[in-house]
Amino acid sequence: MSKLSDAIRRAGRTAPAPLGFAARAAAAAASPTVLCFVRLNANEANKAEEAAKKGADAVIIDGGDAGKVKDFVRKAPGLILGVRPHKSDREQITSLREAGADFVVLDVDSAMADALLEENIGFLLLVRSDADDTRLRLLSDLNLDALVPPAPDGALTVERLLELRRFSALGRTPLLVEVSGDAGASSVQALRESGVAGVIIEGSSLGKLEKLRAAIGAMPPRGRMREERREAMIPAPSMAGHDHDDDDFDDD
Repeated sequence: MSKLSDAIRRAGRTAPAPLGFAARAAAAAASPTVLCFVRLNANEANKAEEAAKKGADAVIIDGGDAGKVKDFVRKAPGLILGVRPHKSDREQITSLREAGADFVVLDVDSAMADALLEENIGFLLLVRSDADDTRLRLLSDLNLDALVPPAPDGALTVERLLELRRFSALGRTPLLVEVSGDAGASSVQALRESGVAGVIIEGSSLGKLEKLRAAIGAMPPRGRMREERREAMIPAPSMAGHDHDDDDFDDD
């Protein structure tokens, strides 16, 4: 299991209903239910440390090579690092892993098939919006950490959420979605309920990361909404377990 896969798994846990003040405090200190990714250019290693301090769970290096990965590792040791390389074959993936990359971002149209054979590294896959149902189902066999559908165009409508749910349900893989640094808690929560495990913001929005992270931290735990919709079920009189054999009918 890659570091990224482990982080996604922890974020996707459904929180149990808290009991008592200590349990509520523990729930508040739990891992975030949506991860924050920051995309930086290969020459912005100096921003990696800032991203980590402001709450980024991971950084995606856009166009980096092994040398750039090492720069980021030196600037922000311990931060989960990913790379979207210009060249995506197994040899390149191996060099990125050895340099310290935890995952790579591959394009379904250009990545070489042997890239997925590399072990001990995570994989994100960029998928097209026109991917048909059969292709999405086949993606679940590739052992990917997450899928990255196209960035939303305009407002987050119900139609857009249904599209994301199709990716999540058929691909059976967590989603990462690009959002604005100004995204509010309600929008992020709606994304989370549609299978989104993490959001990606541009490095230019790094100054808004702390606010976004605070909004995510204020969201209710996963599963809370379904629990709140449950209604108490009161047994009907006919189902109360009354045994007519116990009645004493004395006709005399």
